Amino acid sequence: MAQRRSLNVNGKSVRISIDDPDMPLLYALRDNLALKGPRFGCGLGQCGACTVHIDGKAVRSCQMPMSSITPQQKVVTLEGLGSP
Repeated sequence: MAQRRSLNVNGKSVRISIDDPDMPLLYALRDNLALKGPRFGCGLGQCGACTVHIDGKAVRSCQMPMSSITPQQKVVTLEGLGSP
């Protein structure tokens, strides 16, 4: 059964539906929010292609389960860095 989850991504509050709470954050960002900055690379958290910032700390989104992200945490992708 799908769950609704709230996230703060690039300064905006968003809600997504997920079927698996252990789904990697990378899939939510790319598939549910259509963000293409974080990329799938090795899937093991070694290459860094999927790196995002969570509360200012660099993390590998392919290894970060959705169940460990709270609505209060701030997720920043490449799209959220710099000026347009």
